[in-house]
Amino acid sequence: MTQRTRTRKAISIILGALVGAGLLGFGYMQFHVVQPISIKFWLIPITVFAAGAAILWDDSKSS
Repeated sequence: MTQRTRTRKAISIILGALVGAGLLGFGYMQFHVVQPISIKFWLIPITVFAAGAAILWDDSKSS
């Protein structure tokens, strides 16, 4: 049981880092890029943030 808890904690930390990376990427693109950017590049930080947030939300609701 303790091994599963450690594993879940490690996964949650990694996913939290993904959420943070997605927010940082989105913020950088929003405030520091002055040229128009293709929607494909906008989807990268948004997808990383959404994936990390969705899995963390599911993990917090199921435990």
